[in-house]
Amino acid sequence: MLSAEDGKEAGDVERMLAGARNIVASVQYCWLVSRSDESVRARPMGRILSSESNHDWTIRFLTDLRSRKIADLRHASNVGLIFQNDGDDAYASLAGAARLVEDVSEVRALWKEDAHARYFPTAKDRANACFIEVRIERMELWIRGVTPEPFGLHATILQRDPKGAWYWVT
Repeated sequence: MLSAEDGKEAGDVERMLAGARNIVASVQYCWLVSRSDESVRARPMGRILSSESNHDWTIRFLTDLRSRKIADLRHASNVGLIFQNDGDDAYASLAGAARLVEDVSEVRALWKEDAHARYFPTAKDRANACFIEVRIERMELWIRGVTPEPFGLHATILQRDPKGAWYWVT
């Protein structure tokens, strides 16, 4: 994945990924940044916690098919997700392609009645429930004690290669 002369061993990449996983797990909301015809839009989103440790880097959100964000994602599927944990001086800007999960059987497979019914209380609302699934392909990280010093001067960038392995860009 990385050569020793780069000074960036595979263990360093794993440490960065672990730091990014900690940020994602530690905050309830993130910002979903998407493009519309007119502008760039940023919206707060509550992500769906996965039961696994999310080593495949897929992040999901529950949303409404009638929302503007769905129209934006149909227009341009590449999105950014911004996670911030002020207490730990930890920030992550994640990017990838969003996929709309709107097939009824796929929505049912992901649906958790206890957690999701309050947002979609009626049958009509539930008929418009869908999930946004973002497979992360690039990360820009600022994590105190994890990313290189001087902290906050430059982002540490990780990216996936075509086979799905992560490598350090900067």
